[in-house]
Amino acid sequence: MTYWIVPIQEDMWDVILSEGIYGYKEDISNYIKNGDYLVIYVSKYYAKKYGGKLVGVVKAISDWFKDETPLYPEEKIRNKGIFIYRIKVEPMVIGVCDFKLILDQIVFIEDKSQVAKYLRNAPANMKRPIPESDGKIIEQCLKEERGK
Repeated sequence: MTYWIVPIQEDMWDVILSEGIYGYKEDISNYIKNGDYLVIYVSKYYAKKYGGKLVGVVKAISDWFKDETPLYPEEKIRNKGIFIYRIKVEPMVIGVCDFKLILDQIVFIEDKSQVAKYLRNAPANMKRPIPESDGKIIEQCLKEERGK
């Protein structure tokens, strides 16, 4: 199993869940493939509820496709596709995990004083997959927080 961290804007999360589609502004099909797992991280910019938190793990269930139809809130406001490189996904584990709770357990963030550099762009972690062990820790955190 290959896990990738992908940061999103908070208002994209509901659309990813309801439509089952993750989109990005650039073609990242060389990295994320059908069958891979995407760990969804909500960036802090403009976030009201989930900023700086992990909200789910979704599985890619299609190949990438290009679609310029406005789907996400920012696209609908501009009436123009922005995140036009898309892949179908299905939720595996949904919850809310505060990154700070697991920071000392995960290994993909090598420099704990520079967390932000591992959480920008897509795929994050400097375009490297995260270890499966980190993916499992994140899934467990999401499950535990869901039960609270």
